[in-house]
Amino acid sequence: MRYVITGGSGYIGSRLVDLLSRREETERIVICDLAPPASYRAKTEFERVDVRDRDGVRTVLQRAEADALIHLAFILNPSHDEHLMYDVDVNGTHNVLEAAAAAGTRQVLVTSSSTAYGAFPDNPVPLTEDDPVRGVASFAYARDKTESDRLCQLWAAAHLDRLMTIVRPCIVFGPNVDNYLVRLWTKTPFSADAGQLDNPIQFVHEDDVVEAITTLLLGRHAGPFNVAGDGLMTLRECAEVIGSPIRRMPLRAYRGLARAMWRARLSEAPPGQIEFALYPWIVSNEKLKRTTGWSPKHTSRETFEITMRAHGKLPPAGEPTSDRPAATLAA
Repeated sequence: MRYVITGGSGYIGSRLVDLLSRREETERIVICDLAPPASYRAKTEFERVDVRDRDGVRTVLQRAEADALIHLAFILNPSHDEHLMYDVDVNGTHNVLEAAAAAGTRQVLVTSSSTAYGAFPDNPVPLTEDDPVRGVASFAYARDKTESDRLCQLWAAAHLDRLMTIVRPCIVFGPNVDNYLVRLWTKTPFSADAGQLDNPIQFVHEDDVVEAITTLLLGRHAGPFNVAGDGLMTLRECAEVIGSPIRRMPLRAYRGLARAMWRARLSEAPPGQIEFALYPWIVSNEKLKRTTGWSPKHTSRETFEITMRAHGKLPPAGEPTSDRPAATLAA
């Protein structure tokens, strides 16, 4: 098997490269990214590729003659330059899919996100793969993920002789994850309570995501698949676990503060993300379990605690936590 992996130098891509390179049937893995991998494995080679470069992407895929393409090249951390995010996440996906079609690539796997479903008061709990992706217009990441997801669905419908797998993870945490979502808990001085803290949230461990991707890829399973850890937490429980102070504030003030902090570039979280704290977007992992036999090794709570330990918000495993300050509530 010959693979092309866009975003192959990232924390998910590098783990996937490591697993695939150990397989006897793997002939070659072409890692496509802007930065080379931290280390090279057997059977791998690196191509500096910007997914916004339509001709560059097409050239690499044609030269690689890949049996399977894994597209992981997306921007997660929000940017004030929404045009850049759209260019990478949506136009980049379009370029990659177009190149795969032209190169005759038989199998394509793309990482989408459970944010593509959007967060709405009328969302079923949990969401399944039969529910539509409809994003949130005010949150660029979710909006772009929705459009990219739909591009993949259209590609699958137009290439019925090919295999398209769409992977929709919930929040991915783990000891190697360090992004703005992690910093929402590790760097924010308090948790705002605008009436949303009892809403549920779910996490999936980075290892479980890599295993899910590998299982879907090698099993040649087509279609969309949610990936999530078992069990739920509430936003309040997340704050209490790490001893984060809780401050009550009206929802209007919460939204205004988020807008002001974003405009002043004092916060990494855009105000549109508040919708995902207010409204449900919990996904079911039952289709993935039923279809592949995959099961997460870590629950949502375990994943959250592992991540917080890695970033110093909890003591190492096995050490007592009784001396940690409890979350405090203030008006």
